[in-house]
Amino acid sequence: MQILETIGAFILAIGILVLIHESGHFAVAKSMGVKVLRFSVGFGPALISRRWGRDQTEYVIAALPLGGYVKMLGEQGSEPVSAEDRKRAFDNLAPGKRFLIALAGPMANLLFAIVAYAGVAWLGIPGLAPIVGLVQDHSLAAQAQLQPGERITRLDGQPVYTWEDLRMGLLSAAIARTPVTLQTTRRDGAQVTHVLPLQTLTADAVGPDLISKVIGMEPYLPAVIGAVEPHSPAQLAGLRAGDRVDAIDGHRISSWESLARHVESHPDKVIRLRYVTAQGLAKAVSLTPQMFLDKAGKPVGRIGIIMARLPKNLIVLRERGPLEGLVYGARTTWRMSLMTVEMIVRMVQGFVSPDNISGPIAIAEFAGQSAQAGLAPFLSFLGLISISLGVLNLLPIPILDGGHLVFYAVEMVRGKALPAVVVQKAQQIGIVLLLMLMSFAFYNDIMRLLTP
Repeated sequence: MQILETIGAFILAIGILVLIHESGHFAVAKSMGVKVLRFSVGFGPALISRRWGRDQTEYVIAALPLGGYVKMLGEQGSEPVSAEDRKRAFDNLAPGKRFLIALAGPMANLLFAIVAYAGVAWLGIPGLAPIVGLVQDHSLAAQAQLQPGERITRLDGQPVYTWEDLRMGLLSAAIARTPVTLQTTRRDGAQVTHVLPLQTLTADAVGPDLISKVIGMEPYLPAVIGAVEPHSPAQLAGLRAGDRVDAIDGHRISSWESLARHVESHPDKVIRLRYVTAQGLAKAVSLTPQMFLDKAGKPVGRIGIIMARLPKNLIVLRERGPLEGLVYGARTTWRMSLMTVEMIVRMVQGFVSPDNISGPIAIAEFAGQSAQAGLAPFLSFLGLISISLGVLNLLPIPILDGGHLVFYAVEMVRGKALPAVVVQKAQQIGIVLLLMLMSFAFYNDIMRLLTP
């Protein structure tokens, strides 16, 4: 059932984004009087096909939902143009108008991202409070002298409301390879400033695990037990839901991460927990974590406990009004677009690993997770993918919209179109490049599934 939900969310997301993209081409083409022959969401055999309008445009939902197209009269590969329809042919337009039609698809994706992020702002997404729960020894966070319990309030002068705000700010700085200044508030109310030297990061450092595995810190999650698995070491030792662990092997801990890491690193070894029951009684117990193998075949310990639901004071929900939401949508789209472009440039320069390229498998997984989380997270996912689709299509690869923009721009400068043989050769190269990119993305997806 979960797999079906993931596939369904993926098809829905791609369908929406392709529909938005192709609608941009379609609307501008129609506004310029071009006769549109077909509007297709998806490739391959038609599942649903209907003809409407004065031009009897064929509207199609096709079998392969990984793209779409708008077929216009006078385009390469379209049907012959009659003398009567010559003035309505795409190739009869001035290059500037063809440029606008090609540009309209990516721009539609970016405009949709603004609306999607505005919707996120209006609905609000519950976020984790940006409180540091764990700082790994010898990490960048440790070098910056960050301490468990500190609440991060600003990043380079910008307010930080949730852990996601922190993650996005650190990711942007890591891509740009610039140091970051964090302002925090300690438990005693003291205001502290820390500097993370992100300019020292290696090319393979940028990725989804940037904060935990590279910078070396994790959010604060209380070490309170929510459930105990039957017949587990925890149940046999007498641990119960509501118990709060405050020390392990004589060392005080302040978060669930500290507890989990210690347990995982001690398979088949006796550990001693000190905890406080839900009734306030202090107790201690010794137990031995069972050994399991992770995806990489490495032994890890488990004692059979599940974290309790977070208290309300650790959940941040920020909703915005209509105008403030639109401003947030526009700013977020602009920031994410710049970050996407910069990441591509840094990848070409070798400063960011190409392992960050994701394919349909990863996108499907994220689609399923965001859809299960609710409307606001799904809108946030759609906004992010819409930006990626818009930016990708603006790349000067001949088979993409960006390649066509280059052709039309050259035509405007030269005063005449490029020779057909040049365009054909360029498109063949573009197809090869796109197939290579898709193959690499699939490879990355598969490797992520095979590695922990």
